[in-house]
Amino acid sequence: MLQAWARIDGQASRRFSVYVDPEATLEADTPDADRQTAREAATALLALPWELLHDGQGYLFQGRHPTRVRRRLPNTRVLDLPLLAPPIRILLVSPRPEDQACGYIDHRVSALALVAAIEELGSLVELTILSPPTLSALSEALTRAQDARAPFHVVHFDGHGVYDHRAGLGGLCFEDPRDLGSLERRRHLTVYTDQLGPLLRDHRIPLVFLEACQSAQAEQASESVATELLKVGVAAVIAMSHSVLVETARRFVAAFYGPLAAGRRVGEATLAAQRALHEDSFRGHCFGAGELRLQDWFVPVLYQERDDPQLFTQVPAARTVADLKTALKARLGAVPAPPETGFIGRSRDLLALERLLQPAQAKVPPEHRWALIRGQGGEGKTALACELGRWLVRSQQIDRVAFVSVETHAQAAAVLDALGRQLVGPAYSVAAYGAPLGAPHPSAASEAAMLPVERALTERPTLLIIDNLESLLLPPYLAAQTPAALTEEAEQTLTEVLALCERLLASGQTRLLFTSREPLPAPFDRTANRRELAQLDPPDAVRLVERVLNLDGADTEALATREEIESLVESVHGHARTLALLAPALRDLGVARTRADLVALMADMERRFPGDRERSVYAGVELSLRRLSPANRERVGVLGVFHSEVQLGVLHVMTGWEQSECVALAAELIDTGLATQDPYNHLTLNPALCPYLRGRLDPTELAALSTHWRDSMSQYVGLLEQERDRQTEMAATLTVLGLPNLFALLDLEQYSGGAESTIDLTTKLWSLLQLLGRPRLLARVGQVREAAAWALAEGAGAAWDHAGFQVEHTRIEQQLAAGRLRESLTRAQALLQRARSAGGAAYPDADYDLAIACFLLARVRKTAGDAGSAVPLLDEARQGFKAIMRGQGAAGAARMASVCLGETGDCLLSLGRLDEAEAALEERISDAEHQNDHRGIAVGKGQFGTLRLQQRRYGEALDAYAEARERFTRLDEPGTVAAFWHRTGIAYQQSGNPEPAEDAYRQSLTIRVRLSDVVGQADTLVQLGNLYCDHWNRPEESVAFYLQAADLYFTIGAAVGEGRARSNLGEALRRIGRLDEAGLEVQRTIECYAPYGHAAEPWTAWSILADIETAADPEAAAAARGEAKAAYLAYRRDGGENHNPSGRIALALTEPLSARDPAAAQTLLRELAADPDCPDRLRPFLATLTAIAAGSRDPALADSPDLDHTESAEVLLLIETLAAP
Repeated sequence: MLQAWARIDGQASRRFSVYVDPEATLEADTPDADRQTAREAATALLALPWELLHDGQGYLFQGRHPTRVRRRLPNTRVLDLPLLAPPIRILLVSPRPEDQACGYIDHRVSALALVAAIEELGSLVELTILSPPTLSALSEALTRAQDARAPFHVVHFDGHGVYDHRAGLGGLCFEDPRDLGSLERRRHLTVYTDQLGPLLRDHRIPLVFLEACQSAQAEQASESVATELLKVGVAAVIAMSHSVLVETARRFVAAFYGPLAAGRRVGEATLAAQRALHEDSFRGHCFGAGELRLQDWFVPVLYQERDDPQLFTQVPAARTVADLKTALKARLGAVPAPPETGFIGRSRDLLALERLLQPAQAKVPPEHRWALIRGQGGEGKTALACELGRWLVRSQQIDRVAFVSVETHAQAAAVLDALGRQLVGPAYSVAAYGAPLGAPHPSAASEAAMLPVERALTERPTLLIIDNLESLLLPPYLAAQTPAALTEEAEQTLTEVLALCERLLASGQTRLLFTSREPLPAPFDRTANRRELAQLDPPDAVRLVERVLNLDGADTEALATREEIESLVESVHGHARTLALLAPALRDLGVARTRADLVALMADMERRFPGDRERSVYAGVELSLRRLSPANRERVGVLGVFHSEVQLGVLHVMTGWEQSECVALAAELIDTGLATQDPYNHLTLNPALCPYLRGRLDPTELAALSTHWRDSMSQYVGLLEQERDRQTEMAATLTVLGLPNLFALLDLEQYSGGAESTIDLTTKLWSLLQLLGRPRLLARVGQVREAAAWALAEGAGAAWDHAGFQVEHTRIEQQLAAGRLRESLTRAQALLQRARSAGGAAYPDADYDLAIACFLLARVRKTAGDAGSAVPLLDEARQGFKAIMRGQGAAGAARMASVCLGETGDCLLSLGRLDEAEAALEERISDAEHQNDHRGIAVGKGQFGTLRLQQRRYGEALDAYAEARERFTRLDEPGTVAAFWHRTGIAYQQSGNPEPAEDAYRQSLTIRVRLSDVVGQADTLVQLGNLYCDHWNRPEESVAFYLQAADLYFTIGAAVGEGRARSNLGEALRRIGRLDEAGLEVQRTIECYAPYGHAAEPWTAWSILADIETAADPEAAAAARGEAKAAYLAYRRDGGENHNPSGRIALALTEPLSARDPAAAQTLLRELAADPDCPDRLRPFLATLTAIAAGSRDPALADSPDLDHTESAEVLLLIETLAAP
């Protein structure tokens, strides 16, 4: 045979077939005893390890021309060749019974390798995981596939196999159907070949992969599982000839399916996998015992009929593979990457969650659609949830997954927004659908915003992962010491988030997975759906320690035996985070000492915290504390009065320690894992550290430290407020990091401080929080401030002082931020009047307050659209701040004088006085640079962008806005970043680039939704409506944007904003012929504008109403046009300016006509009319002015129907001016 092989073509493949036919030599009258002997001989022949054939130089499967081995039986039936056309369909059967007969095997140990081999094949392969893995489910799956004319090409069985010596039958272990209600420890049900054979007889499966112990062993080959399957028409069977190591099976699966998917035949793929096992005998690492190496490559064997099928005849191109990887990444949404150590263990938890959620089932009862992973801190809840999501997508049990953490998305609307951008598309925004009327909070999601997400969930089976709910539902040991404001905010948000989840869960085949340290309230309080994370299994915990040490470059062999490490793991109850913290101790102390310390420590934890499930967390804290130096173990107790974070400057002031001592403590806390280094000398502490240390303080020591803490924190708040304008980035970052301590101070001040000190604190906190996007915390600060103001008024009567001014100032800022212009304007006018009446010497810093009152009223008027009247107020405020600088040098006065310049520049931009605006802004930036005011510089750069925009220097405007965004990103002001994305969109829109304009608006919306900035959302929605209506001429699509903006404005009581949105909405409805609706919207606009006079520009609404009424009611149209002209004329007569072309032209004519030089006026008009760029709509206006230039002074000229309301008003004003003596 070897000589014959040597003579054949070197390109030909070699195959060694063991063909056994026990009936071939037997006569019809052969005695039964002889027949049995023949069968036994055939069995013995097939059982021989033919793969070990050796030619004296090497095994036959080695070398340049390898030989593959297969076992064959005679064909007793005439069978057609199985049809192999893509997609290749694989049925994975992975029963995992766990009882006395069947030990537990990781259900993904080989499935992961299979999935990895096929996931880059895309539509060429379809994977189905049998659920539940029972015999009846297998029968139904095969029949269903056959009926659909989509039969399976591969059935891969991964589980246990047995052989019954008494019955002479081989069998496979499925899960007992009676235990399907249990998530764990299901019993096995053995299905023997006398049942399997008939089940598979008529399905003509090309390949069955039997990854089962003993599945190829039998005393009678004809009745073993492998041979029985071959007899009933399975074209090829791969089986295990001996009990096989799980790691060997995994490696064989990976090495087999790779070549198979690459187009190799079954026999060739088998040979390639055997060679891979032989070439790499490494099977694992025994911690403390060295490497495990085996020569077991011959255990997987091939049974096959005559033909060797090629399952995959098409292989994706490289570009297609890259596209598939990109698509897979998109289907995983925002799921975080696996841990640095890789995902370790938790197989039983993954399997239990799969069994609970039943993702492969189309119809399941509601209780099987959600699950909660609950565990103490550091157990790996998020890692488990994300791994389940990755696995379900990769194994094709669900189509995609979406992930959101409520720690970073702290409102229900923000949660929905994050999910929507993953499910609907990056352009999705909750803000585009408005807020529901009567919502408990403006951040709530509207019905319209829910619909596209629900539609996406209905179309594609999806797993939603809602992570970190413990940030809203704090464990008792943290909740007791968390400030009330943070707790109340969390509770309200939790209610809204769970209501949102309940709604989404009803869509399609959606599954929902929560993670939390604590149980959830209704409707997610069902105990059976809660997966409690226990300790890591000892082998997994040992592997975790090994991985952590390997990451640190440690020599695990030199550290310990496996038994020592297992004892160590047991000491901390397999707690994952504590195990990760052990690596330094293992290196420094050795295993024996570390374990001895841990045993004593855990006993102490049980004594001090009996029955507390967090005692392992506390043990981890104590373990790390013991690694501190003696001096720092003495010092660290003072952190017991802090709340999960500390700034080293506060610690220095509070304790009087040297700065070097504070730094040394911080360094050791970081080194031991008890703290994380943040910017600006700030530490985020281990969540359990402060409660643990607090519990060790005696009452006297606790009271003394608390007093020092309060005094130091009060100074710290004042420092942050001062630095807010000078070093904005630092102040914003430290404010966000310091919220737990800041609100603990607020609680303490509210209940034990005086009214004036409480008002002072709330004013500073309001200033710090205003731009950080925490509306509920701002509301809490406002509540405390109002209560203190009431107490102050009760105690001091009508006295006017700095505290009273601060209260009113903050109220106006709050109303202005909410878009309530009418209330803020009334209050700002009253505040300035009272400050002027009291005078600049009424109380200390009254002059500063007076200047602030001028500045504040100017801001309100500018926001309301009355930039003209804001300019003198800003000048007055600036002069006041300058006087303070000259006289007393009060802190902040110089900066505020510079801010006034910036605001003046903004107003001049609105008035079209661009040269003056540029001068003001240049001076503003110069002042800010001189004062090292980083925020002032950033604001000035952004304002310059708006200047360049008005000058139509679009490239420079976009560059300025990009620089502003970058600066404010560094300053940690996401709200301002969103504002400059908004302005970037305007710049792109005006420069004729609608696509990047829309992208910029969407960026702005995303941030504003996350921050619950309702006014900002509405503003951006209006701009999106303008983009669709004006630039793309798609008014029907703009209607939705305008309507949602109007609803948002209405929700927060911003009447002017609502009016503007409804005005645009009315115009869009008019353009698409929905005139009745358009009229109603504009009437509502007029109602909204009524209280605000000229600032609301009511003439625009009347003009739109006139256009709407023109077709249906000419008289009503004429009346509306008259109202528009009258309103605009009143505005102009009251000193308002017209920066439109009509205003500029009329102004240009006034001088020569007043100088009785009509020829110059007529020359100007002829030049304008001859300009090819002159728009047609302006020509009737030019004709009317030509008549005036020719000498006509007839007021009826203004009544021409070809003139709009602004042009009519300019004609009348020009005639009146010329007629005046």
